Amino acid sequence: MEGQAAKRRRVYSIEPKKVVEEAVFTRNYMNYLVPALMKIKAGKRSSHCCEIQNVVKHEVDMAMVFSAQGFAWSNALKANLQRYQNEHSSSSGGPIITSNNNNNPSNSSSKSIKYVNKDIKGEEYEDGFINNNNNNNNNNNNNNNSKLRCLRRLIPGGEDMCNEQMVEELESYISCLKMQVNVLQYLADKNC
Repeated sequence: MEGQAAKRRRVYSIEPKKVVEEAVFTRNYMNYLVPALMKIKAGKRSSHCCEIQNVVKHEVDMAMVFSAQGFAWSNALKANLQRYQNEHSSSSGGPIITSNNNNNPSNSSSKSIKYVNKDIKGEEYEDGFINNNNNNNNNNNNNNNSKLRCLRRLIPGGEDMCNEQMVEELESYISCLKMQVNVLQYLADKNC
């Protein structure tokens, strides 16, 4: 018994790990974003603030896509960014810079947040005044459906996902957004 070493076997889960590891995400994000920001800084000294802001937003979104590959939301975000880039590069013949913020896909999240805030405020108001009658189940179902619609608007490509997939994708999307905020705060603190 003493001569035999205990053999350990690595246990692999059937499903691949869906949550991105922070170190891998951070490394990929920084490797993509820092050179892109340096290129923007070097080449756009005389450009308008809005133009630079749009280019930076695009590069931040592309860094997110590059760092979190393999998710449905990442693929949807990449498709939106490529569609936006193709529309604006073919129409203007130039880079993706534009001063019109309404067509920028990275602004779609801020539009969604505005709608979500309106929906949530309305739901909170209604939740406080629900009558105790047979309509409670119907009201709860309506509230759940409206909350699911809000979640679908928050995640890129959420409209095309079933509820189970959306919840799984939302978990990875939120964790990647948290890591993105941490990296961007680090970059802002480092440069200030």
